[in-house]
Amino acid sequence: MKRIARALIPPKLRLYIRVFWIGFTDLATGTRFQFVKNSPEKLERAKTWPERITIVQPINVSKWAENKKHNLRLAISRFQNVPIYPGEIFSFWRFVGNPTKKAGYKIGINIIKNKLDFDYGGGLCQLSGLLYHLALTSALDIVERYPHSADLYTDETRYTPLGADATTAYGYKDLRLRNTLKVPLCFRVRIEENRLIGALCSPEPLREYELRFNKVLEDGMEKVDTLRRFESGEFKVICKQSYVIAKHDTVI
Repeated sequence: MKRIARALIPPKLRLYIRVFWIGFTDLATGTRFQFVKNSPEKLERAKTWPERITIVQPINVSKWAENKKHNLRLAISRFQNVPIYPGEIFSFWRFVGNPTKKAGYKIGINIIKNKLDFDYGGGLCQLSGLLYHLALTSALDIVERYPHSADLYTDETRYTPLGADATTAYGYKDLRLRNTLKVPLCFRVRIEENRLIGALCSPEPLREYELRFNKVLEDGMEKVDTLRRFESGEFKVICKQSYVIAKHDTVI
């Protein structure tokens, strides 16, 4: 019945229904009142905060790289230096919005249903993954996050450890991070040549936790455990994920 309903309802209407339902659920659960509350005064203050934790990733060179950089810059501008105070939740899609042509995004490569495909806003998953990786290193609460379903990279083309990714799909898959620290913080991201540089900024020093991503091949899948080193010195598993092995020659 679900498949029949999906076939009968146009994609745009399905998306509208999904966005409405998510908004209703956030209101009913009280989550809506926990989202980041920005203001010009707060934004100006956060611009002065030093960078405390930094992660650098390469932007792979390809014929789609310039479109990807354009999409990244546009998305970054939506949340750059926006302060996240203790207890507040940062939602990737509440800031970035729907990456459409009308919103100014360009065609790029996306991973859809375990395969490479082309759509507006291609490349944004590297950005959401970077924010997720920063959140892991600072021990923020991961409220919502989805790994990619397939691993389309080789160890030579991978720009982030397998397990440090976060895929997003407007209206369906979000990245939500709660500031559980005692100090405010903000994300600051920039592009330099073919590098994506992300920083977690705060008026106070932040503890940077050591991470490990342990990968094993099992039943034709790549299974990855994400471990964080706690104050005791012990590494503990904080997340498990599995990926279909589907290598591809296209660089994304």
